[in-house]
Amino acid sequence: MGDQVSDGVSDQVGDQVGDGPPDIVVDYPAGWAQVSADDDIAGWAPAAADQLWASSGQPYSALDVQVLGAQLEIMARSAFVVPCFGAFVFCPELARGPRAVFRLSGLRFPRGTPDDRIVDDILLPGGQQLVEPQVEHLSGPGLRRFRVRQRAWTEESRALSDFIAYVFPFESGGWVLSTSLPDPREAERWLPHFDELAAGVQWQEVP
Repeated sequence: MGDQVSDGVSDQVGDQVGDGPPDIVVDYPAGWAQVSADDDIAGWAPAAADQLWASSGQPYSALDVQVLGAQLEIMARSAFVVPCFGAFVFCPELARGPRAVFRLSGLRFPRGTPDDRIVDDILLPGGQQLVEPQVEHLSGPGLRRFRVRQRAWTEESRALSDFIAYVFPFESGGWVLSTSLPDPREAERWLPHFDELAAGVQWQEVP
């Protein structure tokens, strides 16, 4: 299991989300690397690459670390093109490089807002949707959460993409982990691993 992630993300939440959801920690599985909004990405990427290779138990070289570090830096910078509190980069097969990046963002909504109204706020425009969005409430360990899957045509890139979001609602706010993948087969293959990441989200206990 990965280390717990807390202050780098959650400290910012209190300032920017206000009366939204409480701070969180994420106990993320092996194969993931976490980067916060205030991290120096150029310094974070090679360190994260070295940690991923070291924890994999596989033989590796300095060149392996350098290549993975460059890929992690690209993925992390792409995640912060749109402001967010942090990101989680998925690297299940290190020699292939990162396969997905999940952005962590916050929501605020009126107290008592039903889940279907929350879902409406994160749906893509109907004209882009190729199939009916799938919304599933997930059970098991972790916070109350639901998963939203959308398949859409993006005109800017002229490509088909799968959009996956995990929403963790709480009274007048919520957290969202979201990603997009250009290959629907990849989305289907890695979905159990994405579900595992979402199951590791917990409210931070206040001492």
